[in-house]
Amino acid sequence: MQRGKLILFFSLAILVAALWSILEVPEKYFPEQIQESVIFPHNSEIDAVKDPEDLSKKGIRLLDGNVPAQDEVLLQEDLGRAFIASMDGSIWILDLKKNQAEPFVRTPLLPGGMVAHPKDPDRIYFCVSRGKKEDPVDPNGPGIYELRVSTKSVRKIATFVPKVPDRLGNTISSYGKFYPNSKQVTLRFSEMNGENSRRVEKADDLAISRDGERIYFTEPYDHPGAILGVSTQSRNEALTLGKNGNIWKIDLKAGTVSLVAHKYSYVDGILLEYANNSDQETSILVNELSRFRLLRLYLSGDKAGEDEIVIDGLPGFPDGMDRDPSGRIWIALVIERSKLVTWLHAHPFWKHLVLYIPERIQPVSRRTALLILSPDGKTPLYYGVHNGSLFSSLIVVIPGKERIYLAVYEKDHKGLHIMPYPI
Repeated sequence: MQRGKLILFFSLAILVAALWSILEVPEKYFPEQIQESVIFPHNSEIDAVKDPEDLSKKGIRLLDGNVPAQDEVLLQEDLGRAFIASMDGSIWILDLKKNQAEPFVRTPLLPGGMVAHPKDPDRIYFCVSRGKKEDPVDPNGPGIYELRVSTKSVRKIATFVPKVPDRLGNTISSYGKFYPNSKQVTLRFSEMNGENSRRVEKADDLAISRDGERIYFTEPYDHPGAILGVSTQSRNEALTLGKNGNIWKIDLKAGTVSLVAHKYSYVDGILLEYANNSDQETSILVNELSRFRLLRLYLSGDKAGEDEIVIDGLPGFPDGMDRDPSGRIWIALVIERSKLVTWLHAHPFWKHLVLYIPERIQPVSRRTALLILSPDGKTPLYYGVHNGSLFSSLIVVIPGKERIYLAVYEKDHKGLHIMPYPI
């Protein structure tokens, strides 16, 4: 009997040791920020416009097989070129006539979202972030940079932002803390120091005003050592529904950075909206990736300071956004929302266990998708899903004049894909 107990004890000890050896200990803030139970809705209007055919049947083809995985594609079709933010730490240039790409310039860290100056195509603004936690941030850390195409020169614009004061004025926003134009905390670049500012942790996506004077960028979460892209870290942030997302505004003319919004959940893709033909933006469209929805934040006007849900219950994690020439909004759904994810949000106790399970042994879907919305973002027009046979992790969909470009953020992926307009 004693011998049997010893065998059982050692067997259990070996089992526990084996399990412990494969578990991953999450960073301490993830268990602490797990939110209460949330029942995420299902959007039947999106189901109604779902394409019965897989996207692989819609004419997807490989444009250039040499480009490493991408985070962004910036089209300049009138100039016969495009720029690609690649996972290899470079911005590539694509000749749209020859359909050939090559490395153009190295960036300080991994490049992310990119926009061209609306009045000067030689100036491109782009985000950079760490690819690994240990990536150096001195002297050029995460933030916003400028590329001069003609000289291949890269200039740092902003890598520091104001610290959020302990006490800020009351807001009327419903889903986070949002500050309209008249109430934003603002610092000049020249005034920033260790007391009133901090480093940008993760610059993900950006938008530039029509007059080229203001840049808005998203910081999905501001944990120390935040990294770009699809990772265990980003998965844990999305799973726990942490409210650590920020939106910042850079005024290039005034030389300032302002806090636009904070305490949102995993803000990612961003677009600006205007009233009539004004150069002054009136509202922001932004994805809350982890909450499967699109928000509108009113910067000015009768609704200044308010935020609202534009569309909810998205069937995947929304990432990059873009508009086509008709004003329609294209959203990449990087990973399909599974029934398990929806269940975990309704039963958050189990998230404490899931945080310790390595991503490599979790049932992660390869299904990825694109969604097209009406110009106001409220009406689904098309929903197409890819089963993962060609690629997974569609990070942004970029509509061109005659075709769309598909940026794929998948480890070891090679090649830039295009497809005809599905509608």
